[in-house]
Parts: sequence; C-alpha cells; structure tokens
Amino acid sequence: MMYPSSVAKSSEPLHTGTTGQILDVSRRHVSLLTMEGILSGTIASRALDVVTGDRVVYEKRDGKVFVTDVVPSTRTLSRSYRGALKRMGANIDLLLVITAVGPTLNPATIDRMLIAARVQNIPVVLVVNKWDLEKGESADFLEVYRKIGITVVHCSAKFGQDFADVQSLIHAPDVSVVALCGVSGVGKSTILNRLVPGAAARTGEVSERTGQGRQTTSQPRGFLYSDFDSCRRIIIDFPGVGFFGLSHLEKDKVVAAFDEFVEYGQRCRFLNCRHLQEPSCAVREAIENGDIASWRYHSYLQILDEIEEAREY
Repeated sequence: MMYPSSVAKSSEPLHTGTTGQILDVSRRHVSLLTMEGILSGTIASRALDVVTGDRVVYEKRDGKVFVTDVVPSTRTLSRSYRGALKRMGANIDLLLVITAVGPTLNPATIDRMLIAARVQNIPVVLVVNKWDLEKGESADFLEVYRKIGITVVHCSAKFGQDFADVQSLIHAPDVSVVALCGVSGVGKSTILNRLVPGAAARTGEVSERTGQGRQTTSQPRGFLYSDFDSCRRIIIDFPGVGFFGLSHLEKDKVVAAFDEFVEYGQRCRFLNCRHLQEPSCAVREAIENGDIASWRYHSYLQILDEIEEAREY
C-alpha cells in the first residue's frame, strides 16, 4: 500500500512509525495517516496548533498515540476569524474553489479565496458545479476569471456529468493534498461524495429566502482518495464559509495577488501605487475603460478596508 508522497516531503529526517499527516482534528483528538496506516491519537500539548494536512511527529506510550511536534508547514490556507488568524489546512498542493451556477456564485467570496491561495502560492482551480442549470450572468463572471488566467472547469456533480475534468486535476503526479473550499449550497458535499464514495458527506438544500446553502460541515475533514495509479491522496473538505476574512494580510501582498492589477500597474506613475487616489493610475484607467472588471476592483477595495479597520481596532 502506498501513502501520499506528502507524508515524506519534510526536510526533517523521517523514521518509520514516528511521523504522519493529520486527517482530522477534534479538540485534542486526531486521526493520523502514517506508514502504519491510520491511527487515532491525542495532541500532547495544548500549545501545538494542529490542522488537517499538517505533518507531525508522534510517539506511542502504553499503546496510545501522542502527537508531540508539528513539522513547519508550507502552502497553508488561513483566514481571519473573530480577530484571530485561523489556519484551515496545511501543505495543500491544490485548492479547488467550488462554486455553482446561479445565486450561490459569489464573486466577492471567490476573490477572497483566490487571494488567500495566491499569497501562499497554492495552485488553485475554480470548479463550477450545477452546469446543467441556466447560466445567466454567471457566464460573464466566469469569463472574467478565465481572462485573468484562472483555470475554470465545470461539472454537474449530482448527475456525474463532466466529472472527469475534476478527477484529472487530482490525478496530477505532483498533487498529494487537495482541498475543497466554497460557500454552502454549491454542491461541495456532492462533489466530495463523487470523489470519495462512502465519505457520507451530508448534502444541504439552498434556502429560497437567502439563495445561500445550509452549512452541513462544521470542521475540516480529511479523506483518502485512491485513483487509477493506486496512489493515495488526501482530500480536505473545508466547512462552507459565508465570509472569508483576510484582515491578517499585508496590503502590498493583496495588491500583488490581483494579477490584472500587476499587469496594468506597471504603467502607473508611482511604482508603489495602490490604485486608490494616486494620480495617473493605469489600473483605475483600465477600470474606467472596461479592461478590468469593476467588481474585481470592488473586491480589492473591500479587502483593503477590512485590513485597515482591523489595524484601527
């Protein structure tokens, strides 16, 4: 049996039976993918910040498993939550931002997830579910994402249509940990059930009043995914989020994460232009000319305002 290559990506020397990767965390209890298989254990110290995807060191005492250390992670997806930085998942090789045709397609939230991934150099793909429905203005939003270089694939998970495109992303040889992220109601749980039969992810209906889904997942959960080449990968299912906070980010990193701003920003008068009130700003000119989508700029302003408000507080 082969295990995810991410289990052996650490620069730390590995010893069979002492290192593994976190699948689930519930308070101080964890399930752990190791060379021995999946083990249940306990986090030895409350000082250890452990999330799904973390590579950890563990030891056995009297037949029980204790996580004693966390290997420094890379490509960690985080968000601001109630004034604190919340790590969601670690060592992510691919983030699938799940959305759907219709009222649950929320560009402002999608932008925030894309920016969070971009800052951490996490490869990201936008997966559009419920493609069998009427596209409406959803098609216009998706075309903007394609033009700025975001990979967009679509499927109808409920009926299993076009699902091979989603699976091919996960089958990439350099992918060991995949994360699914999106607002509630976009069919993320249905996609997970397609990828991991038996995951028993609960599905929720979309509220007719709000157009948003009812959240069916409360904690990140990791699942093993076996594909055609007999390798085993970890798929992390993140809870549906209504607001993806980014107040922990630096403003300059946010500017750099909007790729179309970087392109036009090279023509601004000032090298450090933040595209707000500065004179001769090529980004604002591009927005006025329709070369940059105004709603993308609105997302950008909202994020900067959030960062500023957090600093003032």
